[in-house]
Amino acid sequence: MRPTYEESAVLEKEKQDDVGPLKDNGRSCTDAICLLIYAAFIAGMGILAVYALIWGNPYRIINGYDSWGNICGKDNAGSKNENVSKSGRDMTDLPYLMYFDPFLMIPAGYASEIIDTGSENKEMGLMICVKECPKSTIAMATRMNKYKEYYDNNNQSLCEYDFLEDQIANGETFPIHSSISDDSNNIQNARGPCPSFVFQSDPVMNRCIPLTDLAVAGASAQINDTLSLLHDFFGTNSSLDVSQLVEYAISDVSNSYWEIIIMCAASMVISFIIILVLGYLAQIMIYTIGIVCFVACFVAPIYFWYTWYKAKVAYDDLVEQHASDKENVTTLMYYAIIATVVCAIVALIILFLRSRVGLMIALFKEAGKMVITMFPILFTPILLAFCIIAWYALWVFVSAFIYTAGEESVYQLNRTTDPGNLNTMLYEDREYTEYAWLYHLFGLYWGTEFLLAFHEMALAGAFVQLYWTRDRSSIKSPVLRGVWWVVRYHLGTVAFGACIIAIIQMIRTILSYIQKKCKDSNNQFIKYLLMSLQCLMWCFEKVLKFINRNVYIYTAFKGCNFCASAKRVWGLLMDNLVRVAIINRVGSFVLFMGKFLVVIITVMLGYVMMERDESLNYWAIPVFIAGVFSVAVAYCFFSVYEIGIDTIFICFAEDSRINDGSPGREYFMSENLMNWVENSSEAKRNLHKAKKQEKRAKKEADKATKAGKRNEGLYPNLEDTISEEMFTVIPQ
Repeated sequence: MRPTYEESAVLEKEKQDDVGPLKDNGRSCTDAICLLIYAAFIAGMGILAVYALIWGNPYRIINGYDSWGNICGKDNAGSKNENVSKSGRDMTDLPYLMYFDPFLMIPAGYASEIIDTGSENKEMGLMICVKECPKSTIAMATRMNKYKEYYDNNNQSLCEYDFLEDQIANGETFPIHSSISDDSNNIQNARGPCPSFVFQSDPVMNRCIPLTDLAVAGASAQINDTLSLLHDFFGTNSSLDVSQLVEYAISDVSNSYWEIIIMCAASMVISFIIILVLGYLAQIMIYTIGIVCFVACFVAPIYFWYTWYKAKVAYDDLVEQHASDKENVTTLMYYAIIATVVCAIVALIILFLRSRVGLMIALFKEAGKMVITMFPILFTPILLAFCIIAWYALWVFVSAFIYTAGEESVYQLNRTTDPGNLNTMLYEDREYTEYAWLYHLFGLYWGTEFLLAFHEMALAGAFVQLYWTRDRSSIKSPVLRGVWWVVRYHLGTVAFGACIIAIIQMIRTILSYIQKKCKDSNNQFIKYLLMSLQCLMWCFEKVLKFINRNVYIYTAFKGCNFCASAKRVWGLLMDNLVRVAIINRVGSFVLFMGKFLVVIITVMLGYVMMERDESLNYWAIPVFIAGVFSVAVAYCFFSVYEIGIDTIFICFAEDSRINDGSPGREYFMSENLMNWVENSSEAKRNLHKAKKQEKRAKKEADKATKAGKRNEGLYPNLEDTISEEMFTVIPQ
């Protein structure tokens, strides 16, 4: 339908204001304030990182620290606290942290094995650094001869620093029945000077973890269950243990690395081919499903009515008719009526959506052609993945310093045993640590969404260049130009959209934290309310991400700011609501099937290559590795393809809105897409005329340029050849 006079005036005004996808000189910076806010926020994260680097020490997490603030395995001479006598020690030879209180390290289910000694919390229990974790269990640990015997056998004390050594230096003989204190009850806690009970322990993350028989049995059962699953999955021998399974896996990978490389390369080629032909595959797939469903809409009612007819005839022929038989016939009639109504509605929907599905298939084909034209664009998700991994690594690195940037706090342990009261030291969070964590976490969300949004807008910029250019061969480096547009003009819009998503993610994180705190609450109303809010925010985030992507596409095309793009793109989406629904739902299914095909073909190829390879113990292991790689490749390639489809659709909707195919207002869409507008035949004729005129004008311009160059060679500029002497008057 052609626009009215008023609509034409509005469109003409828009065309005059339109900067277009190829006009760099008409673009300007969008949402600059948001970019400044984002830059200030990142600067704040930098300042926070500097403070964390000054005050924090990740080795307090990695190695652990004892009750006097000494980091195990490190020289602590520079962190001496004058109020804590045993701080600032060299612990280079003592790399493992041992807890005096076993309850701190043993799960509650195994606590019954330990004598209940009224364990104190971590702040009240001593922790020491040891050269080796305890090699044996020491019961009746209040008897000093047990520690003396362990010291003699292992050259290591399990008591408070210098306590046992001082006793030996003072000539203590340690009789068999001698206790640490005359009052044996006082030693039955975790305050030292020696632990009341010592378990045989193994080092786990530089901590001495006591492994009781029950704990080992429970862990072994879990390991066996996991091994059983692995054996079933890979088809390996169930008698193999973990070490043997790992050894065979490494051997198989080393013997088949060429095959793995071939399969990984094949997954890229397969993805490329499927993207190229996906439009045709989608057409076959969708039309096949549609035809089957349409036929079923006729067959199902006929079947139900036939079944009802047979039941009715059989009921009428009965000599003795029962109420139950009549109810069965009536029920079949209701089923037939319901099936007829439902199938009629479904058939009408299929007929109604037929043309819309055709547009989706055309979009798939067009996206495939553009992707092939810009082949390097398929590898941009890999660069994005590296950027996100680097951002996460930096965030985790700074987080380790923030977590350990506590301030020193001195506590006094009151005890009646020798050597009496003891000052200990802990690192506690500062007043602002909680707010620093919130700031740092929001920065993680914002930075991640910023990178994702940057990638989407840059790719959209590449696709819009190809769409809005009739001669695509004239476009040079569209991907780099799309990146340049984002960096030069639209970083503020990217920051704006990323901030909106980050806020929603932060709210969801806070709700999850509250849910965790209320996990043991008996108030069911609060639990259901939090679950409902979490579900609502999840849906809200999905909707905003969908809108944001289309806003980035429109910004890449028009150069508008975020709010203006959101307003215009919302109108486009509402005007094409049915098309949007089909492209997102049916299109997502087709894309999933494309990814599935990549993985299945790669795995089948690996099976054919390795099934009869006698050098392999288990061919499933290298095939599994190649399959995982093919999943990543399919996700990367098809994510670009998906952005291309969305971009082409927005451009198609805008092209249909501002143009009508008449002379002077020809469509920019391809002839394949032009089949899905109302006046397609007339539009194609006008487009061909416009292309001929453009070619003719281009040829004339080239001729004029060449003629000008020839004239310059034949008739040089006289002003350059005439010298001033020719105009000099010679005196008589």
